[in-house]
Amino acid sequence: MAGLIDTHCHLDDLRLVGDEDSVLQKASEFGVERMVTIGTDEVTSAAAAKIAAKHPDKIFHTVGAHPSDVDRFGEEELAKIERLARENKPKAIGEIGLDYYHDSNREKQVVVFERMIALARELSLPLVIHNRDAHDDVYRILSEKAKGLKILLHCYSSGPDFVERFMDLGCLFSIAGPVTFKNGQSIRDAVAKIPLDRLVVETDSPYLTPEPNRGKRNEPAYVKFTAEKVAEVKGLTLEEVAERTTQNAKKFFAI
Repeated sequence: MAGLIDTHCHLDDLRLVGDEDSVLQKASEFGVERMVTIGTDEVTSAAAAKIAAKHPDKIFHTVGAHPSDVDRFGEEELAKIERLARENKPKAIGEIGLDYYHDSNREKQVVVFERMIALARELSLPLVIHNRDAHDDVYRILSEKAKGLKILLHCYSSGPDFVERFMDLGCLFSIAGPVTFKNGQSIRDAVAKIPLDRLVVETDSPYLTPEPNRGKRNEPAYVKFTAEKVAEVKGLTLEEVAERTTQNAKKFFAI
């Protein structure tokens, strides 16, 4: 079976930081060959770069500005994020986007989102998009500002009704642990509609642990359970899903 790629994890999180060797070992035992650790601000983006540098060809990193953090982003913080993106050779800009679930200034979220898209365009990097309860606005901004850029929708949650709209933008859809949850039918319905050449898988670890380990610390190894559920929904084998999602991830992140 082709080795799986966890396209979105947070190895700098306190529940995982310093544990990369055992995380990589367990991931290998579960058939996960590579992972992308995600930056969400100037601190985590720097930490992600350091972790990736210690494990070349196994761990890759991004630089991002998370929408739920925008209230504390001043010019100094944003300038640091932009400098990290220019100096540390990330594989993408993200996670960035909009989050209408958490209480942060929506107008500033849009300003930061569009600024990060412009940074990605300047550096010819793809986008990793965070979207929580902001489906219409995320679609609108991407359609207006991100034409020609590669786009990955992290932890896709917009349901089946938005699949065709986001496909028209050329997006990849990243599927996380909630596809295995009892209340994840909307995500499963979306997976059924998304072509295999537009799918990748992720953990968002240490968050969103998939069944059968829900309630425990999530880690990249468990992306296998998400891939198994995707295979079940699409009537494919795990091997078929692993091979194609890995191809998709390698092409997207240029790894």
